[in-house]
Amino acid sequence: METFSKQLSELSDFALTINGTKNNYSKEDMFNASLIFFEVFTSLMYDCHKDKLDQGQLEILAEEAGKSIHQTIQIFTGVDLKEIDN
Repeated sequence: METFSKQLSELSDFALTINGTKNNYSKEDMFNASLIFFEVFTSLMYDCHKDKLDQGQLEILAEEAGKSIHQTIQIFTGVDLKEIDN
C-alpha cells in the first residue's frame, strides 16, 4: 500500500521553516490536516493493537479516537470538522 512518507517529510520540513510565524489557515486547512493526521494515527494504532483486539474492537477504538480528536480540535480551535464540506 502506498504511503505519503516523503510528502509528509517535506511538509514537516516546511513547517519547521515557518516556526514562530502566525499563519492564516482556514477551517478547510484544519480539516485537511486532521484527515492526514488521522490516517497516520489510525494506521499506527492498528499496528499497536492488532494482536490484542479483533476487527470489531479495532473499529470501536478508531471511532472513539476519532470522536476524541474531533472534540479536542473543536474545544481548542472552535472548528467543528463535521460542518466542513470538503
